[in-house]
Amino acid sequence: MPRRYKPRAGSMAFYPRVKAKSIIPKFNSFGDIVNNSDCKPLCFFTIKAGMAQVIGKDAHKKSSTYGQEVVTSVTLLDAPDLKVVGARFYKDNKIIFGKKAVFEFLNFDNLISRKIKGKNSKKTISLDDILKRKDEANSLVLLAYLDSKKTSTGQKKPILAEIPLSGDYDSQINYLKEKLNKTISALEVFNADTYLDVKSISKGHGTTGPVKRFNIKTLRPKHQQIERHVGSIGPWHPATIMYTVPRAGQHGFHNRTAYNKKLLMIDSDVNKVNFKAGLQNYGVLKNNYLVVAGSVPGPVKRVVVLRNATRPQRNLVELTDIKIIVN
Repeated sequence: MPRRYKPRAGSMAFYPRVKAKSIIPKFNSFGDIVNNSDCKPLCFFTIKAGMAQVIGKDAHKKSSTYGQEVVTSVTLLDAPDLKVVGARFYKDNKIIFGKKAVFEFLNFDNLISRKIKGKNSKKTISLDDILKRKDEANSLVLLAYLDSKKTSTGQKKPILAEIPLSGDYDSQINYLKEKLNKTISALEVFNADTYLDVKSISKGHGTTGPVKRFNIKTLRPKHQQIERHVGSIGPWHPATIMYTVPRAGQHGFHNRTAYNKKLLMIDSDVNKVNFKAGLQNYGVLKNNYLVVAGSVPGPVKRVVVLRNATRPQRNLVELTDIKIIVN
């Protein structure tokens, strides 16, 4: 008889399955675009609004449906403008093999000062005073917030996040002078028909057992009167439990990145995508929006951060003549 074989249950690609420290995702690398001479934001923060379907012509010449109308599932991202309220200055540190924050400043406006409490929340610091210390650092990131009141999430507290910049240190300072107390639009950062990497926090399920967490097989009813557990967690000699053995623990609320998502559309005309009853569990879109092919990690109303793709594109999605978006 042929040998019976069953692959192990549970993917090892996402170890350790730990709970995310923050609900706001963050990218640590941005590829070769960091070395560009032009200074521009390297990422942008949006809110997941829901999914829809797009009907368009397949423009991929090697596809079997080339020239025909196809239906593609897409994700709608609500992208209100980010307002720059400060900056955080960094300096290279050889001891920790990275960058260390040296100092920062925040000029709170009336909206954010009411929601973020602190001893300096009412104090305004001039940019000229901060730039006197610019020789202490060699790079900076913008501190900007996403006004949740402009979205349909129902959240009152603004989302404060870091916006890294490309270019050298001097160009970053000039960009800070230009954009302080002003807004950054998604139209300034991304272009349509490009590929993006998206990162978000997945849907949380709390602590679950090994059957739900790793999809292992349940045991027969008479097996030690316990069905939903692992048959053997390891040998007696040596007495150890390998990390590959499915165990109960945190399920969901993990940092997850999806690579090479095609940006089909970026627009400000919300009448094209707002349905009569609004998006399910979200409501209506009120700001700029992005239409991304495929799915995006996380549930509706979750914060999603976007960057330009850093890996070679393999699965090409090319659509033209996008006619209608149906719910």
